[in-house]
Amino acid sequence: MIGPDSRQYKVASLPTEDPTDDITDVSLSSVAPVHVLCTERSMIVLIRADLNSNRRHVTAEELSLGWSTDSCKASQYSDTEYVIKADLHQCGSELSIDGDHLVYSNRLIYTPRQNSFGIVRTSAASIPIECHYKRTHFVSSIDMKPSSDPFTSPKSAVELIGFSFHLMTDDWRTKRSSYVYHLGEVMNIQASFLMAEYTPFRLVMDSCVVTLEPNAASIPRYVFVQNHGCLVDSKVPDSSARFMARKQNHVLQMQMDVFRFYEDHRNAIYITCQLKIVDMDLNIMNKACSYSGNRWLSLDGKDEVCECCENTCDVLNQEHIGNWSRLPKMSVSKDTTESNTVLLGPITVLD
Repeated sequence: MIGPDSRQYKVASLPTEDPTDDITDVSLSSVAPVHVLCTERSMIVLIRADLNSNRRHVTAEELSLGWSTDSCKASQYSDTEYVIKADLHQCGSELSIDGDHLVYSNRLIYTPRQNSFGIVRTSAASIPIECHYKRTHFVSSIDMKPSSDPFTSPKSAVELIGFSFHLMTDDWRTKRSSYVYHLGEVMNIQASFLMAEYTPFRLVMDSCVVTLEPNAASIPRYVFVQNHGCLVDSKVPDSSARFMARKQNHVLQMQMDVFRFYEDHRNAIYITCQLKIVDMDLNIMNKACSYSGNRWLSLDGKDEVCECCENTCDVLNQEHIGNWSRLPKMSVSKDTTESNTVLLGPITVLD
């Protein structure tokens, strides 16, 4: 792979066989309630049914790895255990570099379901999950010079991509250690992807939603980025939401006011965003727009790509663009290099 330092790396070989064939050797009763097995291409999470060590068994439906989709849900492994197997790039996993290791990190999400009387007896939990891989740097005789076309096809770049999604400190220098906020504070949210610096791509947020569960389709929900990159919360009266000035193409920063859902006693929220890596050509499908001074402004210039934020930014050809007819045809392209759904939370909001 190509690291963020533009050097070329190879990953030490790992067994490719599926360790689920031999996980009967692992006794979850004698170890932590959660056990992680890392293969060359996937992470396998074993979960004890008595997750909370209170003799109350959780259900498979209450467990998921990162972004809650069918492929990231738990399944029955035995009478007392569940298992989740996912590709290293699936379920919102993040790739980072820690010294001589590549680290794939995610979270096991436990969301207790209410019973027929509308009550729950345990608290939700978010458990960090990581797979570490030793990497070996090697020097190639080929000069690694930047290229205007570093990939022969968009798909060949996929293996080099690792998405990150974090809350940041006030000065944006480090990740925020606490996920607890008070009403009236502002959240600094940063998304990024890991790729060689010379690659001609940039990061955008296609959509974002806040929910009370780690499921973007749950109710209630508040969609604050929609229409392919329009930060609609920035147009709400008294909102200070905005995209921050871009310093690097692979990083996107946003500020948003802390809030809670009206008349709902739950104080934990989740932020789910659909991130896209796109080329450098601005268009109405791949943009980052904030509302300021009674008009929509593009983070990357060319403000006219944001005019559709007042309507629908999903046009298929030039003749249906209307007010945006002055844009070239390439401005309505839907081509995307790679996308991923990422999740932040639980974030605790106090009065």
